[in-house]
Amino acid sequence: MLQFWKDHPHIQKDLQRVQDIMRSSLKGKDPLLTRTIDTLLSRNGKMLRPGFVLLGARLKPYKKGPFPLRKPLAERIYHIAAAVEILHLATLIHDDVIDQAQTRRSAPSLNAEIGDRNAVLTGDFLFSTCFSIVANYATMETARLLARGVSHICESEIAQSRRFDHATLSVRNYLHRVIGKTALLFSLSLFVGAEELKAPRALTTSLRRIGYSVGISFQIIDDILDITGTEESIGKSTGGDLREGIYTLPVILAARTNRPLALSLLTRENLSTPTGHNEALSFILSQGGVEKAKEYAALYTERALREVSNIPPSENREVLEDVIRKLLHRSY
Repeated sequence: MLQFWKDHPHIQKDLQRVQDIMRSSLKGKDPLLTRTIDTLLSRNGKMLRPGFVLLGARLKPYKKGPFPLRKPLAERIYHIAAAVEILHLATLIHDDVIDQAQTRRSAPSLNAEIGDRNAVLTGDFLFSTCFSIVANYATMETARLLARGVSHICESEIAQSRRFDHATLSVRNYLHRVIGKTALLFSLSLFVGAEELKAPRALTTSLRRIGYSVGISFQIIDDILDITGTEESIGKSTGGDLREGIYTLPVILAARTNRPLALSLLTRENLSTPTGHNEALSFILSQGGVEKAKEYAALYTERALREVSNIPPSENREVLEDVIRKLLHRSY
């Protein structure tokens, strides 16, 4: 969905190069794998993480001035951006198997189409391809960071497996989970793009902080849309987290207003019935859980934008600011 980047044609063009690298890197010998990869790549999403790799690289100063808008980047940056997106796709495939999701990006999920076993193996193929690209094109430090990042993502997914656990009804617990599950890869994407080109430490530090704040805000909006959105608008089934006993920020903030009632509604027995699920949804909405969560998302967006202001002015900085604001107000 390079349409997300339509207002920034130089990044859109960069991402087309990234997509070409992904296609050439993910060619398999097995016919089923080939068809599966073709289907997967035809459903590309917003391409945020590779876009952030490219933006991070383009924010590096160039001969004492801003990086020229239309100057191509070093070839290895496009490959690293491709590796990051392949890594992200692998985590989505495994997520869908774990959650038994039936839709993804307005189409049947991979596990729904080819079964859990083949979906897991496809995800494994993507992971191995990602690190093969990284080994060939990235520095050892980038390889270490991405490997460590996968470990944190797995740990956060394990933490999220504590379903219907009322001990997880805390903002602190939620943020800790989101940092590992989502924000870390946003942060790494912005960071490695600049770090690979030996950008100044002040810039890479700012980009890392921006990525964390944007990633947290992004996940909060995702969790809001899981409650307020429709399958048509967000491209996947809604209400799944609540049904599965995963307590997201709108739920946690609503529960603060009347914890005894919240605990009685947020049980496996109650949420397993349509009536109970609707009662819990009504409680979250009536207690302002969604509106309060939006305030948190806006807070982290503002934190990111304040950090962006520390970066020297350039057209690419303006692109980053625009993307950050757009993510806060998205409906998909």
